[in-house]
Amino acid sequence: MEEINKTNDEIEIDISALMKLLKKNIKMIVICTVLGAVIAFLMTNFFMTKKYASTARIYLVPKVTEQGVVDSTALNSNSKMVNNYMSLMQGETILSKVADELNIENVEEVKNSLSITNVNETEIIDVKATTDDPKKSQAIVSKTVDIFFKEMQEKLDIKNMTISDQPKVNDVPVSPSKKMNTAIGAMAGLLLSCGYVFLQYLFDKRLKNKAEAESFLGVPVLGEIPWFED
Repeated sequence: MEEINKTNDEIEIDISALMKLLKKNIKMIVICTVLGAVIAFLMTNFFMTKKYASTARIYLVPKVTEQGVVDSTALNSNSKMVNNYMSLMQGETILSKVADELNIENVEEVKNSLSITNVNETEIIDVKATTDDPKKSQAIVSKTVDIFFKEMQEKLDIKNMTISDQPKVNDVPVSPSKKMNTAIGAMAGLLLSCGYVFLQYLFDKRLKNKAEAESFLGVPVLGEIPWFED
């Protein structure tokens, strides 16, 4: 039991000494935290490529009976066709035509910029393009939707689709996030400075108290000289 208590006392003394060292270096820690936040903010604002997004929303209109009731059979058919439409829109046929009409040399650039998703398993499809140019993002979405509509109407005679939200030029970048990167920079500065203090404490081989002196020298301490700080 005595050995356990002794071990606990040593841990408390170590933690206490570490906390004192952190408190002693609090100015350096604060400066590093602020510096990390400032560097991250400047990097985000001036050196990272900004990305802009534009989105169009396609709605598969359900068939309505003469009595003004939605045809459940047609509604279920629309739900099943959503994934097919999404696959067709991302196919080589559609994307190559988009690239040709927008004078984009690489079809992969169009493909990588597009994100086509189903909204919560509804009959709504979101078509989103993200590039480093807001006008280019809008053009890719607009052209993709236009060509897709034309293909569906001419080849499959599908006319129950409509665009509920037109793509717009959005001048506000969607990434990188200034707030998130600044917070990450501040956290990095805080962790690095605290880590430096911890390593400084860990590799400090000086004898800090009577117990350490007795353990290191193997003889009892006969006297102590008090230290008074100014």
